[in-house]
Amino acid sequence: MIVSCERLHFDDRQSWLRGRRRGLGASDAASVMGLSPWKSNLQLWLEKTGQAQGLELDGNEAVELGKSLESPVRQIFAVKHPEYEVEYYPYDILYQPERPWLFATLDGELLEKATGRHGIYEGKSSRCGKRSDWAKWRGQVPSYYFCQVCHQMLATGADFAWLAAFLLNLEGDACEYREYYFERSEHTDDIELVLEREIRFMGYVQSNEMPPIVLNGLN
Repeated sequence: MIVSCERLHFDDRQSWLRGRRRGLGASDAASVMGLSPWKSNLQLWLEKTGQAQGLELDGNEAVELGKSLESPVRQIFAVKHPEYEVEYYPYDILYQPERPWLFATLDGELLEKATGRHGIYEGKSSRCGKRSDWAKWRGQVPSYYFCQVCHQMLATGADFAWLAAFLLNLEGDACEYREYYFERSEHTDDIELVLEREIRFMGYVQSNEMPPIVLNGLN
C-alpha cells in the first residue's frame, strides 16, 4: 500500500463515482493537456462545472474490452515481477493533502520488496487496426496515457510506475503483451508541466471562467 499520500475508501462503485466529482482524476489529465482523443479540455470544464454530463461509457466496446482484460493483465504482470508486492483497491482515491482535488484510483499499488520503494501499476488494453496504432506503442506509450502516469505519480508521490499493455489487432487473433517503466526522477519536467496545467485548469473551474481551448498540448 502506498503510504506517501492520503486515502479515501469507498465501499462500492456508485459512492466512488460520487467521490470522483471532487476534482481531477488521472483519466482527466490528457484532456487538460489537450492530448485526449476522446474529450477536449472544454468538454471536461463543462463537466467539472456541472454544465454537462459525463459520457456514459458502459457498453462501449473498448471499455468492455478493458474491463474484461484488467484482472488477467494484472495477474500476468504479478507473475512476471515477483520482486513486487501487488495490491489492488478498486474504490480507493489517493491524493496529496496540499492538493486534494488532484487524485487517482490505481489499477495496482506496488511495493518493491528489496528497497521498500512504492510504485504504480497501470494496465491498458487496446485494439490496433492500423500501423499508426501500433506505432503509438513502439518504444513508448501513447501521449494520453503518459499524461495519466504523470498525474498518478503527482497524486500518490510514487517513486516509479509500470504500464502493462495488452494489444490486439481488430480481429483479436493476434496480440502482444508489452511493459513500460517510468522512473519518477527521470520525468520531473513532464510531471511538473502536468501539474502546472492542472492547477491552471482548476482555476478556471473554480472561477467558472471558460478556459481557452487547448490543442495538441499547446497553450
